[in-house]
This record gives sequence, structure tokens and C-alpha cells, in this order.
Amino acid sequence: MNAGFIAYHYPYADYRDEFARHVAGVARVFRNTPGCLSADCWITTTPDGESVVSIVRTESPQALEAAFATLRSPETEQELEAELGASPPGSVDGTNTELFARPHVVHPLTGL
Repeated sequence: MNAGFIAYHYPYADYRDEFARHVAGVARVFRNTPGCLSADCWITTTPDGESVVSIVRTESPQALEAAFATLRSPETEQELEAELGASPPGSVDGTNTELFARPHVVHPLTGL
């Protein structure tokens, strides 16, 4: 049974491109994890402005858990920080009100 998520992120315009690069880096980590079928980053226009959308699909809930474990590993965090710079506080969940119009919204997905 496939598993995944769609996450909507609402960075302010002056932080959007930098944040989108970080999300694209995270998507690349997911894609390189066994069991990941797809991981992409999109920019979309909403009534509130532009948002960054990430969509991940894996072969199973276990593959999704493994992908998150890889993403959170110290080695992966160091690699992403070396490539993209450190993530500002509150950027992982969207609670930094100086960078985000509102917190991230994440919708878990389970295949039928």
C-alpha cells in the first residue's frame, strides 16, 4: 500500500526562493531513499499568494518512515546544511512568523 504526503508551505515572497531550494533538497533526499516512488517541489498560486508545495509518494508506510529517518539523520542534515545553509529556526514547521505567513499544512496520504 502506497503512502506519502502533500505539504503546503507559505513563505513570504522574500524568503520563497531560498525556502523552495531547501524543499527541493529535501525532495532529492527522499528520491534517493529506497522505496520512494516520487518526491517533488512545486510553486503554486493560492488566494493568499504563492506557496511552496511538496509531494512525496512511497511504496509503503514503512518506506515513508525510513525516508524520514534518513532525512533526520545527522549525516543528511550536515550534507543539506553544507549545500544549502542552515535552516532558520521555525522553518521546518513554518512557525517562524518573520519568514512564513502561516504554519505549514501537511496532509498524509495512504493508497487504496
